[in-house]
Amino acid sequence: MPERSLWSAAHRAWQRVQQTAVRSPRLLVVVGVVAATAAACTESYDGGGDACPSLCPATPLAFRDTTIDAVVFDTAMGGYPALGLSPALLLANRPDTLVTRGVLRYDILPTSFNPNKGSATENITTIDSATLVLPLDSTGARGATPVTVEVFDVDTTQNDSSSVVIKTLFRKDRLLGSTIMTPKTQGDTLRVPLSNSAVAAKITANARLRVGLRISGGSGQIRIIAFSGGAGAPYVRFDPKTDTTYAPLTVSTTTTIDYATTDMNLSYQAYALIDKASSAPDASTLQVGGYPSYRTYLRFKVPAAISDSSTIVRAEVLFTQRPSTFANTTDSVYILPMVPAASNTVTDLRRILDLTAEGVFAALDSSRLVPKDSGLKVINVLTLARGWKSLPADVPRAVAFRIGLEGSQPSELRFFSSKASAALRPRLRLTYQPRNESAIP
Repeated sequence: MPERSLWSAAHRAWQRVQQTAVRSPRLLVVVGVVAATAAACTESYDGGGDACPSLCPATPLAFRDTTIDAVVFDTAMGGYPALGLSPALLLANRPDTLVTRGVLRYDILPTSFNPNKGSATENITTIDSATLVLPLDSTGARGATPVTVEVFDVDTTQNDSSSVVIKTLFRKDRLLGSTIMTPKTQGDTLRVPLSNSAVAAKITANARLRVGLRISGGSGQIRIIAFSGGAGAPYVRFDPKTDTTYAPLTVSTTTTIDYATTDMNLSYQAYALIDKASSAPDASTLQVGGYPSYRTYLRFKVPAAISDSSTIVRAEVLFTQRPSTFANTTDSVYILPMVPAASNTVTDLRRILDLTAEGVFAALDSSRLVPKDSGLKVINVLTLARGWKSLPADVPRAVAFRIGLEGSQPSELRFFSSKASAALRPRLRLTYQPRNESAIP
């Protein structure tokens, strides 16, 4: 409709409103505002948002795609998770790649019991059916041939927090029990019979029971659920009398280290010893996972016009993967992005990685990769990128990566770092919509 016709229609409507103004003064005001707005927006649309920014819709700017060499620093750090903090204990004898042992501590043993659950108390002098019960995660089992799981007495008056000392105690004269099992066909629980006399001697001496676990006589791997002090943790079970009419007793993992913090005591309740592990990455390699597990950290430099002043709809880290030959090379594993929240005042990389946050971020942006693969891999980090604008200015724009079941499985992912040749370096790919900067004249 031409401008003159629009204005004439608005004028006639205004005259009719004036005639009813006496009966409805409020209607006069409302319609007047609407008419004025309509007239303003019919002046011209040719100028876009600049012609009429406060009253007329602005034309949105187009989405832009960019791939940039935004990584200003990257590195990998091993030793994760911290000692004793893994939800599972990986027991492996795979001589070509991975060999581990495990230690469980039972420092508080019962010395008396209530016969038949009565009120009277009786000292424990002899026991029967002593057993170490190990809950298993069957998804971590490897090996289709029988292996022997051995249990040793690894208690000592020497420095029993030293792995070197503890490894010397895996000897025949300290063997407490063993059992033969096939990892791939074993159920969700493994029971290892223990020496009744050896356990009874610990109880009557009011001593502690610290056991070492090892797989021998073949190649295999099992994953023991080892929530320290929680449900599902390995426990010792025995009858407090040779008469089997008595109810059995169970003992959970506990430890007490002189002058140690609570966290340290928890760490040593159930922990792993490593005899053979994955090789450390070189300067041109970033590693995620392995055993002990590595985490990778990347710090970006992204223009503020993108990170702080745009709507980001796609954000991806582009890695060039290097094939791994360590352990479970054909398994698909999760790689989980994490948000480093430490400010520039924190320079210790270990501290920075320890403070990384996950929340729902990892669940939304996790990806699955296969260790033996190679070539370009795309990792979604959209949730991270959208959060950049809310971060304080002194918090670097960065991302860290860890592997699923960190410390409980040996799969590793390897990528070229920023020190590799230009075509292989990690990059950042973004799709974003710039902010419309039109303003009222």
